[in-house]
Amino acid sequence: MTAVANAADKQSFRIKGTYVEGCSCSIPCACELVGAEKGCQGVGALTISSGKFKGANLAGAKIAYAVSPGQWVRLYVDAPKPEQREAALDFAKAYFADWGKLETARDAHIEQTGNSGNYTLKVDDGNTMELKTEPMLGGDNKSPIKISNTKSKLNPSFLQGRTISGKFHDGERSFELKSSNCYFNQVNSKGEV
Repeated sequence: MTAVANAADKQSFRIKGTYVEGCSCSIPCACELVGAEKGCQGVGALTISSGKFKGANLAGAKIAYAVSPGQWVRLYVDAPKPEQREAALDFAKAYFADWGKLETARDAHIEQTGNSGNYTLKVDDGNTMELKTEPMLGGDNKSPIKISNTKSKLNPSFLQGRTISGKFHDGERSFELKSSNCYFNQVNSKGEV
């Protein structure tokens, strides 16, 4: 009965945007690839160019997160309108529900710049979170390594990058990243969470 009730609670989503994340794992991180329940610590963000969740238009919304998979998650949302903020936060809560216990979810100023794997992410002007990444080129020495058929509902395919540097500090949670794993992608996905 519980499985049927949980399936009925799921909401459909459609999202296009830019996704980048960095973590403490060596390259590649297994957490996103095979759904590992424990392991690294990481940060990431999704900048939504278009999308819908619970009937709300998510264009312009941004979601950032810090996580220790299987243990805890902290969410940050930046959106132009209150209804977008609420829908983006609801989407983030549903999407990250299996990643760990939700400790906090709050408004924040999120800035994600760059392209093609060369990204800079800042939350609260870098005071809460900062991430700098670069792409890892494949055998053609032109395009990033592509990883496909992952367990991610949002990103079934990733491009491989490297975290140049990263840091997270919010209350008692704090860590730094250097020369570790990074995934990025131009998201174009739909499904249910």
